[in-house]
Amino acid sequence: TRIDPAADGLAAGWPASAPLQGSLEARMPQVGVWSALAPPGWRVRGSLAAQVQIAGTRGQPDWRGQLQADDVAVISLIEGIAFSNGRLRITADGEHLAIDSLRLEGPRGAAEGGTLEASGEARWQTQPAGGALWPAITLQAKADRLRVSNRPDRRLVLSGQTQARLQGDQLEVRGNLRADEALFVLPDEFTPSLDTDVVVRGGRQATTPTEPGRQVHTDARLEIDLGERFDVRGRGLQARLGGKLEVRSTPAEPTPRVLGEVRTTSGSYRAYAQQLTIESGALRFSGPYDDPTLEIVAIRPQGSSDQRVGVRVSGSAQSPTVRLFADPDMPDSEKLAWLVLGRPATGTGAEAAILQQAALALLSSRGEDRGTQLAQSLGLDDIGLRGQTQNTDGTVNAAAVSVGKRLSSQLYISYERSLIGTLGTVSLFYDLTRSLTLRGRAGEENAVDLIFTRRYD
Repeated sequence: TRIDPAADGLAAGWPASAPLQGSLEARMPQVGVWSALAPPGWRVRGSLAAQVQIAGTRGQPDWRGQLQADDVAVISLIEGIAFSNGRLRITADGEHLAIDSLRLEGPRGAAEGGTLEASGEARWQTQPAGGALWPAITLQAKADRLRVSNRPDRRLVLSGQTQARLQGDQLEVRGNLRADEALFVLPDEFTPSLDTDVVVRGGRQATTPTEPGRQVHTDARLEIDLGERFDVRGRGLQARLGGKLEVRSTPAEPTPRVLGEVRTTSGSYRAYAQQLTIESGALRFSGPYDDPTLEIVAIRPQGSSDQRVGVRVSGSAQSPTVRLFADPDMPDSEKLAWLVLGRPATGTGAEAAILQQAALALLSSRGEDRGTQLAQSLGLDDIGLRGQTQNTDGTVNAAAVSVGKRLSSQLYISYERSLIGTLGTVSLFYDLTRSLTLRGRAGEENAVDLIFTRRYD
C-alpha cells in the first residue's frame, strides 16, 4: 500500500508509531534579547546552554536533556529589584521536568543583598474525567536575608521559606517569612491624580481572550513576622512596628485577606507643629490589607509636668478620626494650648498666632496646612502672620510675620517682624515650673517678664 503525503497530509505520511531519534546542542552567550520576553520596565540577561536528546515515537516523544543558565540577572528600576549572579539547572526526563537548582543574589552580591534558592519539579498528568492534560508542579523556595526591594521609599529584606503546589486546578501556597529589615515611606497625600471621569486613549490595550481559560482555585496561607526593624515614615508618622500577620486566600474568598495585629514599639507623630511621642499604637487587620482598624495614642512630652495631653487616632485607615485628649480632662481650648505650648495660653503675642494655626489644622481634614509644611521644610516649627491689633490703651500694633522654633520641651524662641517697621523682636520663653514662665524680649521692644499662671477649675 502506497501512502501519498500530498493527498493524505503529513500525519498520514508520518504515522504516530514512527520512531524518533536525534540530539540538539545549543549555546547562547550574553545577549539582551531576553529582555524582549520580560514585562515593560524589566531587564533580563544571562547565558544559556542546552543539551537535548529525543527518542520514542512521534505520538509519544521521549525528551531527555539538560538546560543551564548562568550569570542570570533580573532588574527593575521602577520596583527597586536587582537580582544578579543567578544560576539555573533544569533536567528533562520524558514528561518529568526537574528544577535541580535556582539561585539568585540580591544587590551588590550575597554578602549585602542575600540569596534566594529554589527547586521543584513539574509533570503532565491526565485527569480521570475527560482525559485532559493538567500540570502538576511543586516548588520550594528559601530566602536568606534577600533584599527584595531597594528603592529609597521601599526597602525590604526577607528571610524564610515558601512552598507551592499546583495539582490540576488546585493551587496551594504555604510559607513563613520574616522581615529582617524594612522601610516604607508613605506617599504624599497631595500627590496629583486623574479624576474618575478622565479617559486615557491610546497605549497598550488589554486583549480579550477568545476562549475561556482554565480557572485555578487558590488556597494560600502565608505567615509574616515583621521582625525588629520594620520602619514606616510619612504623613507625620515615624514609627517602628512589630507583630505577626497572616495572609489568607481560599477558593470561596479569592480576594486576599490579612489577619493579625501590628503594634508600634517606638515612634513619633507630628501634629499641630509638635513632635508627639507615640505612647501606644495598634493596627488590627481583619480583612483588606489597606483598611486596618486604628488605635493610636500620641502624647506631647511635658517634662516634669504631670499633665498628659495628646491626640487619639481611631477609626479605620481609610477614614481615620483624630481627637484631642487630656489626663486629667480639660476643655478643648485648654487641651490645644497644652498640646502646642506645653502650658496654658496667655492669649497674646506669638502664642495666639500659634494656637490659631493649630486650630486651623484641627479643623482641616488633612491635619496640616501649607504654612506648617513650609515651616517643616525650613527646619522651623511654625510660620505665622498676625493681623493688625489694638491694645487696651488705644495703641495699634501693626501686622507682623513671626517664625518660631521649640528647642526643647521647656524652651521656645520666636522672631517677630512688623510689616511696616524697621526692627524685629526676638522673644525667648522658658518654663521654670508648670505655673511660672520666664519671657525675655529684645529688639523693637526690650523687656524681661515673669509670667505666673494660675488655673481655676
